[in-house]
Amino acid sequence: MHTKKQRFKLICCQGGWFILIELVLLAVPCPSLLAQKSSDSSRVLQKVTVTAEKKQNTFVSIVPVQLLNHEALQQINAQSIADAAKYFSGVLMKDYGGIGGLKTISVRSLGGLNTGLVYDGITVADAQTGQVDLSKFSATFVQSLELDQVNPQQILMPARIYSSASILSFTSNTYNATNFSQKKWLVGLNAGSFGLWQPSAGFYLPVSKKMVVSANGEAVWSNGNYPYYIDNGSFSRKADRSNSDIRSFQGEVNTMNQFADSSTLQTKVWGYYSDRGLPGSIIFFNDISVQRLEDKNFFIQSRYLKKISESTSLLISAKYSSLYTRYTDPNFLNNAGGLDDRYTQNEIYGSVAVSHRFGKYILMSLASDAASTRLSANIIQFPGPTRVSLWNSLALQFSKSHWQVNASLLNTNINDQTKTGTAMSDRNRFTPAIAVAYKVNPESPFLFRLFYKDIFRMPTFNDLYYTYNVNIFPKLLPEYSNQYNAGITYSKNFKSALRQFSLSLDAYYNMIKDKIVAVPSQNLFIWTMENLGRVQIKGVDVNAEANGNFSTVTRWSARIAYTWQQALDVTNPASSEYKNEIPYTPEHSGSALAVFYYKNWSAGYSMIFSGLRYTLGENDPSNQLPGWNTQDLSIGRQIIFRECRTTIKAEVNNIFNERYDVIHYYPMPGRSYKLTITINNL
Repeated sequence: MHTKKQRFKLICCQGGWFILIELVLLAVPCPSLLAQKSSDSSRVLQKVTVTAEKKQNTFVSIVPVQLLNHEALQQINAQSIADAAKYFSGVLMKDYGGIGGLKTISVRSLGGLNTGLVYDGITVADAQTGQVDLSKFSATFVQSLELDQVNPQQILMPARIYSSASILSFTSNTYNATNFSQKKWLVGLNAGSFGLWQPSAGFYLPVSKKMVVSANGEAVWSNGNYPYYIDNGSFSRKADRSNSDIRSFQGEVNTMNQFADSSTLQTKVWGYYSDRGLPGSIIFFNDISVQRLEDKNFFIQSRYLKKISESTSLLISAKYSSLYTRYTDPNFLNNAGGLDDRYTQNEIYGSVAVSHRFGKYILMSLASDAASTRLSANIIQFPGPTRVSLWNSLALQFSKSHWQVNASLLNTNINDQTKTGTAMSDRNRFTPAIAVAYKVNPESPFLFRLFYKDIFRMPTFNDLYYTYNVNIFPKLLPEYSNQYNAGITYSKNFKSALRQFSLSLDAYYNMIKDKIVAVPSQNLFIWTMENLGRVQIKGVDVNAEANGNFSTVTRWSARIAYTWQQALDVTNPASSEYKNEIPYTPEHSGSALAVFYYKNWSAGYSMIFSGLRYTLGENDPSNQLPGWNTQDLSIGRQIIFRECRTTIKAEVNNIFNERYDVIHYYPMPGRSYKLTITINNL
């Protein structure tokens, strides 16, 4: 499907309240400013036209898809993709608080390890923990964030992507081939509560008619010492969070080459460094926390896409990644006087995929991937595991008249080897998936859809080989699950103040065998891994979006997401936990977002809520964690002067100062403030 373009005329104007800021902007080296004479009493401003991609309508997809474009990401005050993903229905975000707190995602209670993370078309993987800390990826330079159930809609992709129950993918706004002639640049600064400083900068530079180079970088400093309240009767008190600081930097360089035959080669070099404290759980009269976590991550990836003929395309992908982690705990009781564990993970990955169209209605793809992952550590007698993974996929797509059918079959073959100790036995399994959609007629606003997918997941290196869990791993089993979904969508355009309205309702049922659950034990780095046996998950996701305009200078948009969910342990009817909810699974959760635009002004409101949940498998009232909701407000203005555009935005997050925990005994920040200034060329 070809992407449509929208063109907007940006009208230059000046606001009396921002005269001082505009005078400061005169010092910014915009080309047109340097060409003006100081004696000019009046200037004629040129009309500037900006081209932007039209937002994808995800409500006509064969499987549930949720999307946040760059504009929405800016309005919800998202500092990282973790902050943005919370606005998707069916998503549970584990957040340990603060700027530097670890943030991982679980979709439809299948666990974070069943959610694949894809950055610019290639999977971001961590074989050691199985799930990536989403706070490592800034939302500043992200063009879109998308959550796909089952499989993405694009059929030409690496086989590894099919191995996840759901896919969280994001694309950078400097990683595209839309324009090989226009130079772009951006600088920005976020400053806010708890000592937050977040400078960023990026550029997009065409070096020839067929090649472009782009780069961006962002740093984060924060002491993270936000206030919180301990409610303990007569011993209740106020305190400040400690050991929640972070210093981090991430940057990337991208190149895009377009050859004479229209094939493209995209290469990304990405790096991340952070040094942060791991805030401990709140223990009355003992709030000391000294654990530290240092990360040094790096990867280089390339994608070569070639259209061999009108009906055949080739995609070759390759990646090398290195992840270094250092965890220290001076207070850990051992003969060495504390912990200083260092892990290095290296992976080499490659993929070849081919798609071919048969006639008008059938599209087929074949993909074969391989990865070799090795983990080493400074721990005595560490097993030093190496995992060789092979994925082979066959996918078919049929589209004709009222019907759409997508089907895939994935073969996963995993082999573990260790230097010492016993490795997990080899696994080889086929996992199918099928999705069907039906429309009464092509013009109908209604779409009916069904899907089924089988999931297979091996335990991670930490699950199996971490030193402190050596007595647990022989009992740990692979995890199998089945997903079922039935839904209906409605999407229609109007010629009124309401321009477009879309609604989707999806009911789902998941059955998991030998579900693996990670529960923090001694601290945030050391976990206890458990097989829950069988877990039954039922739920309903509701999503709605609308947008419109009241006049030529005003427009608005709104979206809501709601989830009802029930995830029950159905392992043993004789157990006291039989049909109890699994930990940290609220029955009700959701979000809302509304934005109003007037000329160069914008005002936004967002809200996230979660119902009560249980912290342990025993659903005793003493294990209940209260529900919560947070509400944010923002107001911003754009100032266009010559060839520069400045955006100034003020935010108030958690405006009612809600006190809540996402994870028990890990309090979240209360009310906070942030000011954002970005300057870019048009």
